[in-house]
Amino acid sequence: MLTGCSATSESIPIPEIRDQGSRARTYSSLDDLAQRASAIAVIEPTGSSREVPLPPGYGQPDSAPTVFDVVRVTSVVSGTLGGDTIEIATPGTDDNTGASALSTGGPYLVFLAPAMYNTNDPIGGYVVVGGPAGLFANAQRDTQTRFQRVDTQSPDLPKKLDLNDRAALPTITKTEAELLAEGP
Repeated sequence: MLTGCSATSESIPIPEIRDQGSRARTYSSLDDLAQRASAIAVIEPTGSSREVPLPPGYGQPDSAPTVFDVVRVTSVVSGTLGGDTIEIATPGTDDNTGASALSTGGPYLVFLAPAMYNTNDPIGGYVVVGGPAGLFANAQRDTQTRFQRVDTQSPDLPKKLDLNDRAALPTITKTEAELLAEGP
């Protein structure tokens, strides 16, 4: 049962992503996320996904493939993206649904970088910077401008973002090529 919601505002379930392992980096500010991103965008799931097997020389022969969710880009807040429909490596499984966090729900505000195996070795598609750290979910059905932090392991990141407050959002300064040259 929901309490404290107005008649015009209905809460949307926020994905719950449990960490499975340690993180290579931690993020304590939106500027930290922006330094590793080539775009900040609002996306909506299409419900489609595809699996990309690891190429020879990466992982073990029985390693799980990388799952990419196909999403529609509704707006690019900063930076550039390679199309209106893109593929994003899933940042994790939503414990609420048992499905990929980007396969349902939305819209989502995401900090994106090119997906890569290694320096200058792109997979194709994108990743959410910091896994769930760079993922913010739409928190109310009555607006497409307010988003809530999904990541429970990054308490220094803002709990809420509003696209109407553009001054609160950082500007992307790196291109996909620059991030690929820096490596993962």
